[in-house]
Amino acid sequence: MDKPEPVDDWPHRPFSPTEASALLEDIDGAVAVWVVHHDNDVRSAVVLDDAPEDAVIDIVVETEAAFEMYSYTSGVWMDYGTQRKDDPDAPSMAGTLDSYDVLAGESDIA
Repeated sequence: MDKPEPVDDWPHRPFSPTEASALLEDIDGAVAVWVVHHDNDVRSAVVLDDAPEDAVIDIVVETEAAFEMYSYTSGVWMDYGTQRKDDPDAPSMAGTLDSYDVLAGESDIA
């Protein structure tokens, strides 16, 4: 995977669950939005200013062809790249997504 790149057109704060769900409509070909439900200690360490209990800081957008991974770090959303579903050399996303839940849409693997 390439070096993470900032997502310039996303807010410099965590998403609310509603905003994360909207990625289903905002990203071409999206079929599901996956999120991690971190505990308050993790959210507080990442977000700092009284992180809301529902702050979304890790997202995987599943499209028809791939998984697009994002994480909120140091006040910026970072794009951690795309893993294509048809890449036989890529590790299975099923293990990664064990700690995620589908927030919106319907996954091919859920």
